[in-house]
Amino acid sequence: MSVGIDPPDESFGAALRRAISPVDAVAVGSVPAVLLATFALPPARRAAFVFSYADPTPVTAVTANFVHADAAHLGANLASYTLAVATAYGLLVLAGRRELFYVAFGAILLAFPLVLSVLNLAIPREGVFAGASGLAMAFVGVLPVALGAYLRRRFGIEAAPEVAGLLFLAGLALTALFAVPGGSAPLAAVASLGAVGYAVSLYRDGLAPGAFAAPPAGFFEFGLWSVVLFVGLLLAAFPADPAGEGAIVNVYVHFLGYALGFLSSYLTVLVMAHEDGEQGI
Repeated sequence: MSVGIDPPDESFGAALRRAISPVDAVAVGSVPAVLLATFALPPARRAAFVFSYADPTPVTAVTANFVHADAAHLGANLASYTLAVATAYGLLVLAGRRELFYVAFGAILLAFPLVLSVLNLAIPREGVFAGASGLAMAFVGVLPVALGAYLRRRFGIEAAPEVAGLLFLAGLALTALFAVPGGSAPLAAVASLGAVGYAVSLYRDGLAPGAFAAPPAGFFEFGLWSVVLFVGLLLAAFPADPAGEGAIVNVYVHFLGYALGFLSSYLTVLVMAHEDGEQGI
């Protein structure tokens, strides 16, 4: 199967300017606008939107994902969302997969708030849940798929599924040690073995000498940035001591967002490829 590679003389800046749409910028910026608007509400009003584990409701299951306790909480989630979404968007539009971005974007914002809140009830606990960190982590989960598509389009690497699977499992091994109470070591071991398998397959089938083409400057650096950002956001979302600064970090919902974000986007792109008569990402 041939792989479409853009004109070799097109600069990174020109390709990005050609790919970005003002409508896309409005869509991406709508989420920070909603988060800031809800934070501007009086504290008592915001408190009515949080998800109580003792008294859960369908409405608060959704609204809790868009309200924050304080400015630091809001700032951290805004930063994570903006970095993850902007990078995933850039990778996918430069890969010619804008439709995949919107499918992932719509699914995460429309379905994930309810799903994440309901799955939070699987672990009995007291207190409340609020914040967009689970949604932000879902977009972090999209990054491996986006990078695979980007490498396929811009570098001619056929092994996009291996790239996506390798990154996801490497991230899963890294986060499992903190995010899965009681079962983290086995999950980390399985994820590590899977990542090694993907790495071997990737080297054999996708990154052998001469297997890829080098585009102009900027494309490689953007791909490298996406990997560094991916690792950095995972490390920030899964601190060694989730209760170290007073407020307890909900690593469980971070884990759910990350895993579901990857799985939903990965399966979506496989379905799209099948419908188009192609294979892989």
